[in-house]
Amino acid sequence: MVSAKLVFIDIDGTLADERHQVPESAQYACRQAQANGHKLFICTGRSLPKIEKSILDLGFDGVVSVAGAQVNIGDRVLFQHFVSPEAIDAAMAYFRKHNIESYQWQGANGMYISQGYYRHLQAKDTAWGSDEFARFWHLIDDVEIPEGSTLGHVLKTSKGSYFTGPDPDVSFEDVRRDMSPWFETVHGSYDRISPNNGELMINGVDKGTAVRDVARLLGYDIADTIAIGDSDNDLAMLKAAGTSVAMGNSQHGIERYCDFTTTAVGNDGLANAFRRLGLVDG
Repeated sequence: MVSAKLVFIDIDGTLADERHQVPESAQYACRQAQANGHKLFICTGRSLPKIEKSILDLGFDGVVSVAGAQVNIGDRVLFQHFVSPEAIDAAMAYFRKHNIESYQWQGANGMYISQGYYRHLQAKDTAWGSDEFARFWHLIDDVEIPEGSTLGHVLKTSKGSYFTGPDPDVSFEDVRRDMSPWFETVHGSYDRISPNNGELMINGVDKGTAVRDVARLLGYDIADTIAIGDSDNDLAMLKAAGTSVAMGNSQHGIERYCDFTTTAVGNDGLANAFRRLGLVDG
């Protein structure tokens, strides 16, 4: 068995399938890896309130959320970063200018969403429409802004995301360029909804910086870290970790940057990766 490793696991498309279900093989592999002395962290673009209790109850050693901006071990917050007021206000102005109607801001207090995103939730049969998450959704239009202030100064959030309609007047590359003074923009997880979608992350803060910071705080050499993911928003952690694994269902060509590719999430991908890595018995 290999020496103790610090393992970072994305949720959507990696730990859980498109129905937000964690395969039994993945659950068993995680328990066995922990029993063998390895520490397992969720590493997701979601905010903490947007993670199902059923996933948190699997007993991970920690959670990296909002694309690396926050890290929790139990109820303890190791660190937390917020989007600046100026960055939020700049993005809101950009959304209005280019008629981008579906967007959200995520943080420890919940998800603040546009009317367009709200309509998306209503129209789709998704986990986010369940009672479990109802209290965490807040319409941006309902946020009270004191006179002389702005939305950016009121919200305490750590990441934004958006998707456009079928014929946007800006491309993903346009958004990434135009928002670069305030954000690092990567492809989001809305590819099935819109080809032009993205996550707006704090410049200098991502899943990769979280991997390095958590390893340092917990006393692990970076060579003893492992990252497993499936899409563009995982690329920073895959590049940062000592060993990187792409899922068989990976998107955006991330497998080019990984040490190997496992099978798809629905084909025991996580369990097969754990066996190949020596985290569990073969």
